[in-house]
Amino acid sequence: MAVAAVQAATQAATQARNAPLRARAKGVPADLVTDADAQAEHAAATVIRAARPDDAIIGEEGTDDDGRGSRRWYLDGIDGTVAYANRHPGGWCSAVALVDDAGPLATAVEDSVGERYSAARGEGATGNGERLRIRTGRALHEAHVALFLRQDRLVLPGVRERGHRILDEAGLLRHAGPGTLELAWVAAGRLDAWIQPNTDPWDWHPGALLVTEAGGEARVVEGETRWHVAGPSSLVDALVELLT
Repeated sequence: MAVAAVQAATQAATQARNAPLRARAKGVPADLVTDADAQAEHAAATVIRAARPDDAIIGEEGTDDDGRGSRRWYLDGIDGTVAYANRHPGGWCSAVALVDDAGPLATAVEDSVGERYSAARGEGATGNGERLRIRTGRALHEAHVALFLRQDRLVLPGVRERGHRILDEAGLLRHAGPGTLELAWVAAGRLDAWIQPNTDPWDWHPGALLVTEAGGEARVVEGETRWHVAGPSSLVDALVELLT
C-alpha cells in the first residue's frame, strides 16, 4: 500500500511539472510550496482512502483525515519543493509512512529519477529491490553528515550553537537533498549520518524506518529544541553528545 501511494504521488508531481508552476513561500523564503504539492498529496491520500478507509491520514499540505484506530499515514507529496519549483532534474521525492502506537510500520520513498526505497517493520529495507545496509566503521571526524539548517530553524533555542559544534566535529557536512531522501541515502550507505532540529513527522517517519531496518538507529532527542538523529549507533551517540 505504501508503494502504491508513493507511486501515485510521484506520478502526479511529475505530470504537474509539465504545466507552468506557481511557487510561493509558506513562512521563510526558502520554504516554498506549489499547487503540485497538494496535488501529489491528494493522489497518495486517494489511494490510501480506497484501501484503508479507517486509517487516519495526515499530510504536510493540510490533509487531516480522522481514523478509527491507531494507524496513521503521514504524507509528503513533494519533499524538496525548492528543487522541484526550480526544475532541477533531481533533488525532490515523494514519501509515505504508516505509523502505529509502536512507531513507523511501513514506508515508501520515491525520488524524481525513479529510485524507490521501501521498508516494513521487522522485514528490512530495500532500494530498487536490493537490500539496504547502512555504512559503519567511521568516526565522527571522518563521517559525511547531512545537516539542514534554515532561517526558521536557526532561531530555535540552542540550534545555532549546536550547529557550530557539529560543524567543528564532523568530517564533512552536506545538505544533499530533501531530508527524507537524505535519510534514505543514510540507509543505503551513501551518507553516514543525519541530524536536524524540529523535523516534521512526514519528513521523519518515512526515512527513520528505512534507517532502522537497514541496521541503524533513528533517535529523537528532547530538550529546549527537539532534534532528530539517524545513522549507525556509534555516530548517533557521538552526535547526541554534541547536543547536550
